[in-house]
Amino acid sequence: MTSRRRIYSELVPLPELRAGPALAELARRELQLLVAVQPGQLQGALSLLERAAELDLSVGLWPLLDDAHGRWLNPRNAHAFEAWATQLLDVTLAARLRLDAMVLDLEPPIDEVQAALDGELKTARAWLGRDLDGAVHHRLVGRVRDAGLEAVAAVVPTVLLEGRASRGWQRALGTPIDADYDRVSAMTYTTLFEGYGLGVIGRDDARALLARFAREALARLGSRASLSLGAVGIGALGDERTYRGPEELAEDVAIARGEGVEDLALFDLSGVLARGPIEPWLDALDAEPLDEPPPPTARSRAAMATAYVTGVALDVAAPEADRS
Repeated sequence: MTSRRRIYSELVPLPELRAGPALAELARRELQLLVAVQPGQLQGALSLLERAAELDLSVGLWPLLDDAHGRWLNPRNAHAFEAWATQLLDVTLAARLRLDAMVLDLEPPIDEVQAALDGELKTARAWLGRDLDGAVHHRLVGRVRDAGLEAVAAVVPTVLLEGRASRGWQRALGTPIDADYDRVSAMTYTTLFEGYGLGVIGRDDARALLARFAREALARLGSRASLSLGAVGIGALGDERTYRGPEELAEDVAIARGEGVEDLALFDLSGVLARGPIEPWLDALDAEPLDEPPPPTARSRAAMATAYVTGVALDVAAPEADRS
């Protein structure tokens, strides 16, 4: 399985993306575009794929719902999400245009995520004992792989912890990862480690956490391990901290590669375009592996210990019948 460099595009309007110069630059560098497509954007997606085919650009579809319906694949919207992803896949395959992958973004509903980040405890209570039914995930991954495409999952990194901690986080977030994904990409955004770290996590701590999660990903997933790095620009939440410059992205690439993870995805293209020129950002994706990993810090150790204990506690809180 060939490792890739990928770049998410969540917020760039599809007609603007099709008409702009970025696609040609991505094709020249053999980067794969993971493009978000929501209901109502089918024609825009087909037009984009036509242009990508002209450029011999690798494209993966990234189906999303609107925010009112949870945006990402989760227990609350699973059947509606499955219907949309299946429609998107069927229509694009029928067009016989080049398509290489589909990425499923496994996260709780966006309103729950925002509430949790705002410190609303009722959101955490709602996660206790959540069902871990992965039937929709298995069906979607089966459809994607039957079509000859790469099935990629984007996941919160704590679901890759060991044993009960992993199971607890998967259940709490509603993001089972046992479907037969070709790649599982942990969203190890060092900028978010800092930004949502309550002023405690600094850059050195975030770098250490990235290295640790890279090792966890390899231990859990082997050759299927991937990391999503970022953020260059803000995403759907609207308050994400971003890289101070492309040199921080280069550092993160070097750390990931130094730990042995070569499949890397950058979040995201809208930030790259807004903070151009784009070349330094894209060049950073080729940074050489770091010879020595960043050393653990007291705060990174504490953060990992907290994540592990919390995951186990979430598993303990599940109904006994579900803990098998």
